[in-house]
Amino acid sequence: MEHATPARERPVTAPPPITVRYCAVSWQPLAGTDERLVALVSLEPHENTQQLVTPATHCILGERRLNQLLGRQRGRAAHGVLQECARYMTQRQAAGLPLEQLSALFSGFTVGKPLVGRGYSVEQLLDAAVRSVSAFGCADEMIDDEERHESPRHTVRTHQFLRDLRRIFVADNKDLVHRFDVRLADQPGAPELVVDYADGPLVVQVTSLPATERQAELSLREGESKLFELDLLRGRMDNNALRPTLMFNTDAMQHAPGAEVLRYAEATRRRLAAFAQTKGIQLLEASTPGVAARLLDRAVAAES
Repeated sequence: MEHATPARERPVTAPPPITVRYCAVSWQPLAGTDERLVALVSLEPHENTQQLVTPATHCILGERRLNQLLGRQRGRAAHGVLQECARYMTQRQAAGLPLEQLSALFSGFTVGKPLVGRGYSVEQLLDAAVRSVSAFGCADEMIDDEERHESPRHTVRTHQFLRDLRRIFVADNKDLVHRFDVRLADQPGAPELVVDYADGPLVVQVTSLPATERQAELSLREGESKLFELDLLRGRMDNNALRPTLMFNTDAMQHAPGAEVLRYAEATRRRLAAFAQTKGIQLLEASTPGVAARLLDRAVAAES
């Protein structure tokens, strides 16, 4: 009897960790006409999201595109109007107003119905949201805005990872808060160094492996910067025991939607790991903030 060949199993991937609600804000460039463009996109975190995104309204029509559509003088003026409208709506969202109650600052704008978007990274999600509502808009300005909202020391994803790690690790013991964002300036005139976590000889910097091509350069720059800081700190404290450690946030590899994401993440990890090895810096990997909290607990216990 012939046996049927089993179908090739598909790899199971985890659902996207970021979920937002968003809506398109259309704009009428010329009053009295029926012509409308999607000029703004408002978004807020969905109740089921695993990683939060800052509620905000973003202008998705850059000044260059507006110059092409309207001419240089009118394009520049229109860009100022759109930016002012986006700021006003963002302020309203910061005050707690949901998407359904948003309104624009000026006439000629219409707020659409809320939609739901999911993604494996902030950049991917914002790009998908723009593509779904506009043929002319671009997510670059939205992504830049999101990155400016966060600490200049971290990429967006590392900021979110550290925020959740601190919440889980500290829990109800507020005495543990001082272990995060530790500022070190042990020598007169030396630049101040900030480390993500420190307790006794254990000093940990956290970086995220990239989930998109756009993230790859930023992630590598972040990781190299934190490795440099660890090496510099050890040089300053050569008379003291120090255990410099770089922790990788590997959620990109756990939630990878395809081989391309894995390629960016693995290439970044290889480069940073090679540098860490030459400098004798320990490496840790955590796929979630919860895993990272347990690793810190074990590392601290090992020092006891």
